[in-house]
Amino acid sequence: MDSKIARPTSDRRRMILAAVLTTLAVRLYLLWQYYCISSDGVRYLAAAEDFLAGRIGAGLASVYPPGYPLLIAAVFPVIGDWELAGQLVSLLFSLLLLWPLYRLFDEVYGARVAGIACLLAGLSPFLARYSVHVRTESPFLFFSALALYLFYQGSKRRRLSYFLCGGSVAGFGYLIRPEAVGFLVIVPAYLGFLWLKDRPGDGWWRVKATILWGAAFMVFALPYITYLSIDTGRWGALSRKAGVTLGVSLQQYGLLEADDGGETPDTEAVEFVDFIRRHPIRYLQKIAMGVWPTVSAYFEVLHYSYVPFLLVGLWLVFREKVFQREDFLIVAFVFFNLLAFLLILVKRRYSLQVVPVSLGWVALGFLWLWDYLRASLAQRGARILFALVLLAFVGATLPKTLTAISREKGFVREAGRYLGQLRPPAKLNVAVFDERVTFYAHANTLSLDGVKEPELAGWLGDKRVDYLAIESKLWQKRYPQAAAEPAAYGLVTEREFVGTRRDRMLLFKVKAVGQ
Repeated sequence: MDSKIARPTSDRRRMILAAVLTTLAVRLYLLWQYYCISSDGVRYLAAAEDFLAGRIGAGLASVYPPGYPLLIAAVFPVIGDWELAGQLVSLLFSLLLLWPLYRLFDEVYGARVAGIACLLAGLSPFLARYSVHVRTESPFLFFSALALYLFYQGSKRRRLSYFLCGGSVAGFGYLIRPEAVGFLVIVPAYLGFLWLKDRPGDGWWRVKATILWGAAFMVFALPYITYLSIDTGRWGALSRKAGVTLGVSLQQYGLLEADDGGETPDTEAVEFVDFIRRHPIRYLQKIAMGVWPTVSAYFEVLHYSYVPFLLVGLWLVFREKVFQREDFLIVAFVFFNLLAFLLILVKRRYSLQVVPVSLGWVALGFLWLWDYLRASLAQRGARILFALVLLAFVGATLPKTLTAISREKGFVREAGRYLGQLRPPAKLNVAVFDERVTFYAHANTLSLDGVKEPELAGWLGDKRVDYLAIESKLWQKRYPQAAAEPAAYGLVTEREFVGTRRDRMLLFKVKAVGQ
């Protein structure tokens, strides 16, 4: 099968148009079927509001990098709604992602594969879902794919200008998600490996290209890295969350054990480098236990209907000398990132960033099947059988792709909006575990984290809490006595909000004990 046979320009345009319209239609539908912001989204918007108001220190103090909040802050004055501004930023970049994807796949595989891969991107369940969330995935995927395309072009054409542009793009990508720092490893490793393999006479050019890429990257990244180093007291810190993320991973595998003092450390207390240095065996255990979950998460986030075609595509890649293939860079990028997730935390959301560049292999699988059927069957039979395969694929994919966003948490938004109507325009003081309630209520958030049951009544009075909102299961678990006798804690039931899974959000009005 020759996947790089040129296609007429009209065919290219039809494929691109179909991909764009599919992508847009799916995302507009999901925007309509959107029920509740994520907890991370609330924090991104809080940082964006700080930046727009000129509170730069407060915005930078967020646990997340500043790139995505800055993009939202730039859009908000036009939109006038923080949540919608975040969603539209994500949606816009999900559309823009098609451009570097198409250009990369067109260069590597040809127009047929590029067009099919972009159509698959439009239908991809998790690419679609994160495209309407107030989360960093869509903009980061765009900058990551664009940086990879520029690196590919720079390597192929031997033009340093591509390395300058690519390093800048990757550097801004780092300000959106710290995983972009991986480009500082991928670029020199890829160029160095190919030089060691073939020993071409361009070693000095490769060194210059690597230095230029790194320098351009640091133009954007170094100021933030310097700020993090000063603020955290850890020089060279790349992220506020690296230790926390490792701690979560260790906790999942039961490896966050008590230290000599007999206490199990909190995940937020884990220091990434220090833990590896002090507990190398435990860290190796974590890596070994994460191998299969890494593969499983990759297949899940790609989506299972895509996996058979992915495996066919990978078979086509690895049956040849992969080091000599045009898509060796893509292979290296995917496997490097999967290894990086294995070393820190295996999570479906993190694995999403290798999905777009994997779609070329899925498209190769579809084309191989079509060519195989045409070679094995009569034309009519091949078309009928391939059409049935496509129907089965769409039938297995669309229900997941078009699943409403956070419908199971719609009762959280409902509770918040109800609160927002109670005493405008003055802000209410609302005690919550889930700050999404106060986000939708435009109320002051008073976090219940760390408040124990014996302290609850006094804490509510001291903080002058107007309302308390809490999910019923958490209410029973954290405050069983208050759940049994809320009046003893000055709580009067205001209303209940029931979710699709019969989860309930309990809303209490707070009065003085004894009233």
